[in-house]
Amino acid sequence: MIETIQSILIYAFIWGSIYLLISLGFSLICGVLRIFHLGYGATFVLAAYATWTFMEDVGLSLIPSLLLMFLVQIGFSLLVFYRGVFQRYLEQEEVLLVLSLLIFVAITHLANFLYPVTAGVSLPTTLVDGTLVIGKVRIAYQMLFAAVGGILVTLIYVLGFLKTRTGLIIRAMSQNLPAALLMGASVNRMYYVAMILSVIPPTICMLLIAPFWGVDPFMGSPLLMTAMLIAILGGLGNLKGSIVASYLIGFIHASVSFLYVSRFMGLAALIITLAVMIYRRGGLFAGETLW
Repeated sequence: MIETIQSILIYAFIWGSIYLLISLGFSLICGVLRIFHLGYGATFVLAAYATWTFMEDVGLSLIPSLLLMFLVQIGFSLLVFYRGVFQRYLEQEEVLLVLSLLIFVAITHLANFLYPVTAGVSLPTTLVDGTLVIGKVRIAYQMLFAAVGGILVTLIYVLGFLKTRTGLIIRAMSQNLPAALLMGASVNRMYYVAMILSVIPPTICMLLIAPFWGVDPFMGSPLLMTAMLIAILGGLGNLKGSIVASYLIGFIHASVSFLYVSRFMGLAALIITLAVMIYRRGGLFAGETLW
């Protein structure tokens, strides 16, 4: 029993930290642009398959491929999602939701057409091989690095939003957009910044988890669902809520996996989220305010 509790606590921490990376960009878009970004899953697919394309088809090494992939991510986020969809249909939410979802589905099927599962896509982003033993619990070093990466990225974002002028403006926009406009905030420029910031955590996440998560064209859907569940539970757009919700979902997943069966963990997290939303309609924290 002690070994089970130890395993639950360790893996709750690890998965919760990884979920921070998965959900951070989604919560940022919800908090700043007030958009339920159904195309967010495309970020994970692009991170894996753009890197693979540059390496396998263009013949570049890993580092140049990663740099070019980040440029593709930023360009796609700004030109396709923001300029192409969000900016045009910000007042027509149903159109915005449908178009962003369709773009995500199109990217998924394009990846599946170019590199089906049988293509054996894998990213050489393992930092350290082997496992760490804590008591009787074995943890892959790569999972540990992914967890540490989640904490560091989240800490950088939180400090950026709390301590920098740009972060102050973005927080002001998330709390009261008309007041921010009256104070002279460059809203359009801050939206660009928010869109760029939103693609960094899921991209880093994909690179860190690829060695043990597995890469396939349809991986964006479960990752999007995880990001949505965390954002809803924590309070849409609230980073504090997302941090708490990430570890709560991580604890639920770990507990169900070690005490029952792993295939039930998604349903268990959904039931807990539904229960919270019934008794606390806005989630754990106030939604649509970044902090």
